[in-house]
Amino acid sequence: MAYLHCHSCDWGQDDFWSFRFRRKYGYFKLFGFGWEYNPISCFLSYVNEYAKPRRLEFDKYYANEMGWKRHDVHSWWLLWQEFKDMLKSFRRQKWWTYKGFKKAKEKKCPKCGSTKLDID
Repeated sequence: MAYLHCHSCDWGQDDFWSFRFRRKYGYFKLFGFGWEYNPISCFLSYVNEYAKPRRLEFDKYYANEMGWKRHDVHSWWLLWQEFKDMLKSFRRQKWWTYKGFKKAKEKKCPKCGSTKLDID
């Protein structure tokens, strides 16, 4: 995983993804624990975390920072928010894998066109 961002503007994308499966966890771990970082494993881990219907309480300051109107939310609402955030990150994603980034001939920021990209 590596976060790619531009030093000339505020553009950044989600970490590079990998669709490899880690064998040491076994073949039947479905909820994202055997897969490396990718949208499937992220979504399945969110489902595993928030699928059980319940109320979750958060610190009021955290809820305000996140733009929520309430500090106690339903787990399914939080699952929906995580899903919407994933869709937003898909739109910002320019290079899906590190291998794809290395193969790219032009490595320019999609927002400002700068070549001052950095991987953290």
